Amino acid sequence: MSTLSVDTIQGKTTAGNVAMPAGMIVQTAFQKFTTNTSLSSDSDADIGGSSLTFTPKFASSLLILSCSVAVNLYRANINQGCTINFNVDGSNIDYTGADYEVLTSLPSGTVNDYIRFNKEASMDASNTNAKTVKLTGRPYATGSSGVAVINSSSYFTSSIKIQEIAQ
Repeated sequence: MSTLSVDTIQGKTTAGNVAMPAGMIVQTAFQKFTTNTSLSSDSDADIGGSSLTFTPKFASSLLILSCSVAVNLYRANINQGCTINFNVDGSNIDYTGADYEVLTSLPSGTVNDYIRFNKEASMDASNTNAKTVKLTGRPYATGSSGVAVINSSSYFTSSIKIQEIAQ
C-alpha cells in the first residue's frame, strides 16, 4: 500500500484549477437563516436571509440547490398553502404556476399549520461568474388574512444549500 501526503494541490498554471472526476463534489455553500418573512402577496416576494453568492469553479459543473424552510400557513378560512422558488440572478429557475406546492385543505374552519418545506433543483453552471441565489415565495390565498410566514417570529431556522458537482 502507498501513501500520498501533500500540503497543497495546485493547477498547472497560477490561475488553473485541478480537474475533478465527474460526479465529485467540487464545493458546497450552506446558509442558515432565521429571518421572519410574511408572504402576503399574490406575487413572488424575496424570503429574507436566504440570499447568498456562489461562484462556480468550472463552467461545465452541475449545481444542485436545496432548501429546508419552516413555514406557518395561516388563513381565517379553509385552504391555505404556498410555493417557494429558487431564484438565480433575478430569475426563478424552477417556477411553478401553481400557488400551492404545499397545501392544507380543510372542509371548514381556520388554517393554522406549521410545516417544513423541502425542495431541490438543478442547473448548469454555464460559466464561472458569481451568482446571487435566493428563495422567493407566495401564498396560495391572501383573502381572509391569508399569509405564509417563513420562520415565524424568528423561532425557527431554515436553510439553503448549493453543491457544485463536476461533470
